[in-house]
Amino acid sequence: MIYLKLFFLFIFTSISFSQIVPISEMRLNDANGVPVGVNQIFTIEGVVTSSNQLGVAGPATIQDLTGGMAIYGSPFVSLVNIGDSVTVTALLTNYNGLAELSATASGFMLVNRSSGNYFDTTIVTISQIVNQQWNGLEEFESRLIRINNVTISGTGSFSGNTNYNISDATGTLLQGLRIDTDVTTIVGSAIPTSPVDLIGVLGQHDYTAPFSTDYQILPRFVLDIIDDGSPLILNPVFAAGIDTSSFTVYFNTARNGNSQVKYGLTSALELDSVVINDDTTNHVVPVIGLQAGTLYYFKAYSTNLEGTSFSTLQSVSTASTDTSIGKINIYFNFSVDTTAAIPGNNAIGNVNFEQKLIERINAANYSIDLALYSFSDKPNIANALVVAQNRDVKIRVVYQNRLIQNSMQTLIDAGIPYIQRNASLYGIMHNKFFIFDARDSHQSNDWVWTGSWNVTALESTWKNNIVEVNDPTLAYAYTIEFQEMWGDTSDIPNISLAKFGSLKSDNTQHFFNIGGRDVQLYFSPSDGTNSKIINAVNTTNKNIYFAQYTFTRSDIEYAIHQKFNSGVSDIRGIIEEDTDPYTQYNNLALYAEMYPANGNTQHHKYAIFDATEFSSDPITIAGSHNWSNAAEENNDENTLVIHDIYIANQFMQEFKKRYNEAGGTGIFVIPVTDVEDYGITEFNYSLHQNYPNPFNPVTTIRFEVPYSQKVELKVFDILGREVRELYNDIAPAGVIAIDFKADDLASGVYIYRLKAENFIDTKKLLLLK
Repeated sequence: MIYLKLFFLFIFTSISFSQIVPISEMRLNDANGVPVGVNQIFTIEGVVTSSNQLGVAGPATIQDLTGGMAIYGSPFVSLVNIGDSVTVTALLTNYNGLAELSATASGFMLVNRSSGNYFDTTIVTISQIVNQQWNGLEEFESRLIRINNVTISGTGSFSGNTNYNISDATGTLLQGLRIDTDVTTIVGSAIPTSPVDLIGVLGQHDYTAPFSTDYQILPRFVLDIIDDGSPLILNPVFAAGIDTSSFTVYFNTARNGNSQVKYGLTSALELDSVVINDDTTNHVVPVIGLQAGTLYYFKAYSTNLEGTSFSTLQSVSTASTDTSIGKINIYFNFSVDTTAAIPGNNAIGNVNFEQKLIERINAANYSIDLALYSFSDKPNIANALVVAQNRDVKIRVVYQNRLIQNSMQTLIDAGIPYIQRNASLYGIMHNKFFIFDARDSHQSNDWVWTGSWNVTALESTWKNNIVEVNDPTLAYAYTIEFQEMWGDTSDIPNISLAKFGSLKSDNTQHFFNIGGRDVQLYFSPSDGTNSKIINAVNTTNKNIYFAQYTFTRSDIEYAIHQKFNSGVSDIRGIIEEDTDPYTQYNNLALYAEMYPANGNTQHHKYAIFDATEFSSDPITIAGSHNWSNAAEENNDENTLVIHDIYIANQFMQEFKKRYNEAGGTGIFVIPVTDVEDYGITEFNYSLHQNYPNPFNPVTTIRFEVPYSQKVELKVFDILGREVRELYNDIAPAGVIAIDFKADDLASGVYIYRLKAENFIDTKKLLLLK
């Protein structure tokens, strides 16, 4: 056996590591549910999650950060153990809906690199299993998964080669538990009569196309059927309500238990522990008496009579007492629609990003760190960086592995140190962020510049956004991420220690208070960003608006669909790459108001949740992260999650403009934060003049009512004939903006009338075609 491994190792050394593909790339299925790469040879790397537990020929399974893959045949199964890190080359086949590599077909090669490597389980629900995208990314198949609080049908003892129905709170999976005869520790054991947690690899045995059903979880040994009764902490665990002296930890458990948080200035959690002895599954733990502007580490715990569960280590920074910091600037390089603005909160559109960035470069005093996917045809920015270096500002550059572009070459010619992403890794360095003055001792001048804009002349003609933040704790987190890619904390990069893509670790803090706002920061692929996007989706109560360059992740679409099913009907989206083979556009269009982008390339990657609802924790997500497999699993990306009504409203103004350009017309509620925002002590009746006026073909009409009541808004021609009813519903107190699209009407003067309980008003508008 040793000689066989050495033989395979010798052969494999001739194959370039650039040929290694993420498992998720092999998990993509066509319209018939068959892997698009079937009957092709692939090379993958991963950790063995099952070996011979399901028989001498398997299938066994391996897993990387992106997914799991079954491997059939004794030439593999007999040579590996759970925890082995392996490289496998084999033919991709389809067996009754199960994608698997064949160890018995020609071309099979194996390198067993190390042992003792283990993957944690992926916690899923039965509903998530059933609703996998069988004609796209089948993301859970062959993963090592865990389903909590499962009821197993049947009485007596388990039989071998037998399937059992299983149920959890989300649904039932018929024949969903498969007990293989080879798992002798389970066969003959008692079938649990109370709910348990199941661990196993997820298989499929569906005889007919499109192979969309008959998923089954296969436990490997009796310890995969867990019934310890401990609380079991569920993701997410997060900190919110952050201020200068406290934060609050929120988490849920699968079973009842008390609530506890241990915290400290180091990972030893040496300071204290907060315990709340309520028996619950919904845990809220305030941590008080803290120092301002300080980084704390914490873990969540829950204990009941059966045992104790605890979370992974988390970190959070308390807010600074320095009121001069905490500003967040939002810039858009195309026009916005301020008819959707909270008064005094107009979004800033038509911004010259180059000019803004040069202003920030020129203001730097000590250091500039920049991580760029692209840097071309921007000589003024390159020259500003060179001038900054000449006045002793320390500059470091992390750059995508690509042919050197002209503006980047200017920096290299000036001797500015740089490092490029390792070419052997799958994916790209897709960040576009700058960190200003975070390496000096003065906190008030620390700025982060990030967003969707690549620093190129071409992308200045694309629709993009920039988020600029003045906060030392956020700048410090970005610096940690930068230096992980840099390989060192010094001015010179260390290529041997530099980490990109899947080699990076989740080593930055995620929770911040910036100017009174809760803000979260995540880097890809180490931080599981997609799950954080889904967490935001799951908080939604009223509406979801998003503008994405590309949207291929089925798990995010599934989460949005679930919110629609629960009553969130106001879902609108714009996707640039709406014809991508794996786009979620068509799935979304079945229930959401969807539009392809219109005009200049729409390069945004933002989403806003409950932007019209002050009381519903409005959230904005922005950064470099496309809603794609590559962004989640391979690329270096950064994502901000901002909890703030005013920033959500600014992005809503940008969204309304893009939505109207794409052909959308609808109602936008301007969120009511406080009547003082409007410069009045109470709301009045008001019908505003439409804007723009004259117009063709879309204009916006705003009205205001002092309290919730029935309102009608109608449009009439000059002879008094009704041509359109724009609104006939219960309006909330405050301001509403309604789009009027008149492409089917002739040019001329029209009258619009607002009729409420105690108010009638009319105004004229002019349509010019």
